[in-house]
Amino acid sequence: MKKYLAILSATALIGVAPYALANSTTELTVTGLITPAACVPELSNGGIVEHGKVSAKDLKQTTETLLARHTLQFRVLCDSATLYTLKPIDNRPNTGHDGDLFGLGKINGDQKLGGFQGFIRNAIADNVPATVLNSRNNGDTWVQTSYMRPTTINAFGSPADPTTPIAIKELLADLQISTYIARADSLDLTAEAPINGSATLEIKY
Repeated sequence: MKKYLAILSATALIGVAPYALANSTTELTVTGLITPAACVPELSNGGIVEHGKVSAKDLKQTTETLLARHTLQFRVLCDSATLYTLKPIDNRPNTGHDGDLFGLGKINGDQKLGGFQGFIRNAIADNVPATVLNSRNNGDTWVQTSYMRPTTINAFGSPADPTTPIAIKELLADLQISTYIARADSLDLTAEAPINGSATLEIKY
């Protein structure tokens, strides 16, 4: 599991034209935020979901096949109560057979093998049940849902106010992974095909 620290920087190139007036000016602004807290995300089993060998003959021909669901324990521990969002990053972009799924990679050059998505369940924030929030517009608005998708971000709220993220020191939750294989009649499965999904969970302050 990788830990990310976001740094905002600015650079500028300032030139002076040979006939510019002496009092011509330009303004450069450098902004950012230094936070006293740091948060570390963790996943059980090293963050690995292993499906083993799946027989091609067990796949559905004309619809996608849902493989066995797996559940990992998810924990975020911060130095102090911190307001953050969880941004999932698809490490196999543009390979999911559905736009709302993380990709499983391509086989035979250009065939999209399938995809997976996450569901955050049983969230506990500082020993109190919490609601799972999701935003499709980078946090401008929030809805209560357990989905974790590459096109959205997540946060956690109080059951009394399910539309506003809260600051948390320790979060505990179950991360359920559902993996789908694309309809078999869209794939050439005459040779072994690796299931190769990967995502990064980034904590953003």
